[in-house]
Order: sequence, then structure tokens, then C-alpha cells
Amino acid sequence: MGNKTNDRTWAAQERLRFIETCAWWKGVVQRQDLGDLFGISMAQASSDLQRYLEMNPGAFVYNLRQKRYEATAEMKCVLTRPRLDEAVARFLGGDARSTWTGWNDESEGGGCVAVLKMPVREAGAVVERRVFLAILNGLRIKVRYASVNSGKEEWRWLQPHALGHNGARWHVRAWCEDNADFRDFTLSRIAEVEWNREAAEQPMVDQEEAEPPVIDKDWEDWVTLRVSPHRGLGEAARKAVERDYAMRNGVLKIKVRKAMEGYLRDRLGLTMADGKPPARLLE
Repeated sequence: MGNKTNDRTWAAQERLRFIETCAWWKGVVQRQDLGDLFGISMAQASSDLQRYLEMNPGAFVYNLRQKRYEATAEMKCVLTRPRLDEAVARFLGGDARSTWTGWNDESEGGGCVAVLKMPVREAGAVVERRVFLAILNGLRIKVRYASVNSGKEEWRWLQPHALGHNGARWHVRAWCEDNADFRDFTLSRIAEVEWNREAAEQPMVDQEEAEPPVIDKDWEDWVTLRVSPHRGLGEAARKAVERDYAMRNGVLKIKVRKAMEGYLRDRLGLTMADGKPPARLLE
């Protein structure tokens, strides 16, 4: 009999990727695993396993006594890029979402995995929708925004063109007609959005000076940060940091939009209030 696995179909590819994931993270694969998850026959499961071995020879061997396939120490992945968060979600009962929202130590699998849950900074669904629609359709919006710098909550007209995420919350990149420049506005600080298509599409009256430049230069321009271990670290510590951040020749290069550079520096601990280099791991 010929091989029954049609590796061109999406379902067959999903089964092959599952085989690889199981072998890599659990160290074993059983036909029953495939049968239970995909609802296929044991014959089809055997065919899938054989097909995977044809694609990745030596990935695992069959243990006749245990009646299971066991991964070899030399196994390499050919279909997937192994990710620890996905393995935890699939095999330790955690939340499959990358943000880990809703997973705590009381959930299944919590006995051997702990994930720090940070406060969620989200805007209301209506605010998010209207900002998104404005970006999508190139419209002006009037927002009631609470500024931390001024300590005031006031209305202002924005011309949004992009969204940014700093790893913790979303902000909208927009031309502020009141300040006549491009700024970032944290979505969770927008209390209300007045979005009226007719009003948004009306030309601005006596506000030629408020018209934005052709482009948002800081958004369009890219910079490359060269990050290295702090010079105050000892040799062993420097090597550990290089390995921790997968540096090459002691340097980590990160390409980022100019408008997002400050957020990246904050996340990496590269900025200080007095402007001095941080006494931490990176510089």
C-alpha cells in the first residue's frame, strides 16, 4: 500500500507539525495522540508518522516494548520553530495566547509554571474602533484626552495614521492640530472619540498652519541600535549576557522605527533620568 498522507493538504500538514512538536517537547509520540486530537484512524496515524520520518530521518525511533516513537537526542525541527510558550500552552495546560492573559497559578499546569500578570492597559472598545476606522479611512477625529504631562483632560483634533505597541500598551501616532506636530497618544488615556464622517471630512478652516507635513519623518525613518554588555561587568558576566540576548561578537543589533526608539530603550533599561548610562546589564 502507498503512503496515504497527502502532505499538500492543510490537515495533513497540521498533523505533521503536531508530530514534530510532540517529539521535540515531550520526547515521545504515540499514534493515539494523533487519533485523539485529529479524529483519524490508527492506520492514518501510522502513515503520518512514517511520512514525517521520510521528511526528517533519524528524528525518532520506535520503542517496540513501549509501543511508541521516541525522539532522538540529535533530532532537529524541519517544519516548525520551537517556542517554549507554545509548548507550555499545549502540554502544561496554560493559556495559549502569547500575552498569557487569564493564566495564573490556580490554572491547570500552574503547579510547575508561574507567569507574571501585568496590569492590562486597554481603551474601551468604542474608542479603539473609532481610532482604527480613522486610520483605515484617513479621517480626522476629535478626542477627549487625559494628558499626564499637563495634568489636564481636554478635547483636541487628531489626524491619526498609525498604531504603535511598546510591549505593554497601544498608542496612536497622529498629527495633533493643537500642537502642530506628530505625537503619540496612549489609547487607554482617550476617554471619548467624536467620530462623524461628515465632520471629519470637512476641510479645516483657517488652520493651514495645522496641516501636517507630507510624511511623519520619525515614523518613516528607521534606526539601528547596537546594544552590548555593560563595560562594568566581569568577563563571565559579559559572556552570560551575550548568550542571554543571542549577541553576535558581543553586539545585538535591533532595527526599529525612530518614533519607537525611546520605547525600546525604556524596555531594555537603556535610559536614565539623568542621561547617564544605566548601571545594569546593557549599554
